[in-house]
Amino acid sequence: MNWTLAALLILGICLFFGFWWYERQHPPAKVVALVATLAALAALGRVAFAPLPSVKPTTTIVLIAGFALGAAPGFTVGAVAALSSNLFFGQGPWTPWQMAAWGLVGVLGAGVALVSGGRVSRLPLALVCGVAGLIYGVILDFSTWVTFSGDQTLAKYLAISAASLPFNIAHAVGNVVFFLAFGPGLIRAVQRCRT
Repeated sequence: MNWTLAALLILGICLFFGFWWYERQHPPAKVVALVATLAALAALGRVAFAPLPSVKPTTTIVLIAGFALGAAPGFTVGAVAALSSNLFFGQGPWTPWQMAAWGLVGVLGAGVALVSGGRVSRLPLALVCGVAGLIYGVILDFSTWVTFSGDQTLAKYLAISAASLPFNIAHAVGNVVFFLAFGPGLIRAVQRCRT
């Protein structure tokens, strides 16, 4: 079995268990509606900002979903946003990686809420959004390395990471700006709708 096939198999298992985790919770209709709305908003935000490479509100919206709704709903918002927005951008071997990476961002948001008791001020949470963008970039760099580099050497991974660094930095900075612009208001709105 080669690297690409093994990675996609592991990724498929992770995605299956992520969706199973969400479904197993038997979320109430209100949470299902919030998950669907936030996933649509995240996908739409990605499509709307398509002209700006890597500057998308998707990561910020997914992190907020995890922060306000919990890990399994946050994972689902991220995975569904990636899958649905790729109906516009094109599906391919990158789609499951994007689904897993944005799903992980949703779980990260829930982790921040758990550790902080749901009380984090605006700037630290904006910086977490920036870090989430960098984590997303590292995962997508890894996916490019596994899927398209031929032989997987450290030199090739470093070359891929170096080439994508400006895009990853733009993604992180964009996430901080998006959170500062609408993050606290969206968190309050989601939390109000959830209760």
